[in-house]
Amino acid sequence: MRINGVQPSKIVNLYNGNKKAIENSSSKSSKDSIEISSLGKSLSSISTEDSFGNSNEKIERIKKEISQGTYKADSKLTASKMIDIMKKRGI
Repeated sequence: MRINGVQPSKIVNLYNGNKKAIENSSSKSSKDSIEISSLGKSLSSISTEDSFGNSNEKIERIKKEISQGTYKADSKLTASKMIDIMKKRGI
Protein backbone atom coordinates (compact mmCIF):
# COMPACT_ATOMS: atom_id res chain seq x y z
CA MET A 1 0.00 0.00 0.00
CA ARG A 2 1.34 3.35 -1.00
CA ILE A 3 0.41 6.59 0.82
CA ASN A 4 1.33 9.86 -0.83
CA GLY A 5 1.88 12.87 1.39
CA VAL A 6 0.21 16.21 0.86
CA GLN A 7 2.43 18.88 -0.56
CA PRO A 8 2.68 22.01 1.61
CA SER A 9 2.17 24.28 -1.40
CA LYS A 10 -1.31 22.77 -1.96
CA ILE A 11 -2.26 23.50 1.66
CA VAL A 12 -1.07 27.11 1.33
CA ASN A 13 -3.02 27.53 -1.92
CA LEU A 14 -6.20 26.15 -0.32
CA TYR A 15 -5.75 28.45 2.66
CA ASN A 16 -5.25 31.51 0.46
CA GLY A 17 -8.30 30.62 -1.63
CA ASN A 18 -10.48 30.31 1.47
CA LYS A 19 -9.05 33.52 2.89
CA LYS A 20 -10.04 35.47 -0.25
CA ALA A 21 -13.53 33.96 -0.19
CA ILE A 22 -14.00 35.00 3.44
CA GLU A 23 -12.75 38.54 2.74
CA ASN A 24 -15.15 38.89 -0.20
CA SER A 25 -18.14 37.67 1.80
CA SER A 26 -17.38 39.99 4.73
CA SER A 27 -17.11 43.05 2.49
CA LYS A 28 -20.56 42.33 1.03
CA SER A 29 -22.29 42.38 4.42
CA SER A 30 -24.91 45.07 4.82
CA LYS A 31 -24.53 47.94 7.25
CA ASP A 32 -26.96 48.84 10.00
CA SER A 33 -29.42 51.60 9.29
CA ILE A 34 -32.01 53.52 11.24
CA GLU A 35 -35.13 55.33 10.14
CA ILE A 36 -37.12 57.75 12.28
CA SER A 37 -40.88 57.50 11.92
CA SER A 38 -43.04 60.50 11.11
CA LEU A 39 -44.36 60.42 14.68
CA GLY A 40 -40.81 60.55 16.02
CA LYS A 41 -40.00 63.48 13.76
CA SER A 42 -43.06 65.38 14.89
CA LEU A 43 -42.28 64.67 18.55
CA SER A 44 -38.73 65.90 18.16
CA SER A 45 -39.98 69.18 16.75
CA ILE A 46 -41.92 69.89 19.94
CA SER A 47 -39.89 71.96 22.33
CA THR A 48 -39.37 70.32 25.71
CA GLU A 49 -39.64 73.72 27.31
CA ASP A 50 -43.15 74.18 25.91
CA SER A 51 -44.31 70.66 26.71
CA PHE A 52 -43.38 70.90 30.37
CA GLY A 53 -44.56 74.47 30.78
CA ASN A 54 -41.22 75.74 32.07
CA SER A 55 -41.45 79.36 31.12
CA ASN A 56 -38.81 81.80 32.28
CA GLU A 57 -41.48 83.83 34.10
CA LYS A 58 -42.62 80.78 36.07
CA ILE A 59 -39.05 79.87 37.00
CA GLU A 60 -38.31 83.42 38.14
CA ARG A 61 -41.56 83.51 40.18
CA ILE A 62 -40.66 80.24 41.94
CA LYS A 63 -37.09 81.44 42.62
CA LYS A 64 -38.48 84.64 44.13
CA GLU A 65 -40.95 82.72 46.32
CA ILE A 66 -38.20 80.39 47.53
CA SER A 67 -35.88 83.28 48.40
CA GLN A 68 -38.72 85.04 50.28
CA GLY A 69 -39.73 81.84 52.04
CA THR A 70 -43.29 81.91 50.69
CA TYR A 71 -43.06 78.96 48.28
CA LYS A 72 -45.47 76.14 49.10
CA ALA A 73 -44.71 72.83 47.40
CA ASP A 74 -47.67 70.55 46.64
CA SER A 75 -46.71 67.44 48.60
CA LYS A 76 -49.28 65.22 46.87
CA LEU A 77 -48.01 66.23 43.42
CA THR A 78 -44.39 65.69 44.52
CA ALA A 79 -45.18 62.24 45.92
CA SER A 80 -47.13 61.30 42.81
CA LYS A 81 -44.23 62.27 40.54
CA MET A 82 -41.76 60.37 42.72
CA ILE A 83 -43.91 57.23 42.51
CA ASP A 84 -44.19 57.59 38.73
CA ILE A 85 -40.40 57.85 38.40
CA MET A 86 -39.86 54.84 40.67
CA LYS A 87 -42.33 52.76 38.65
CA LYS A 88 -40.55 53.62 35.39
CA ARG A 89 -37.20 52.59 36.86
CA GLY A 90 -38.61 49.40 38.37
CA ILE A 91 -37.75 50.37 41.95
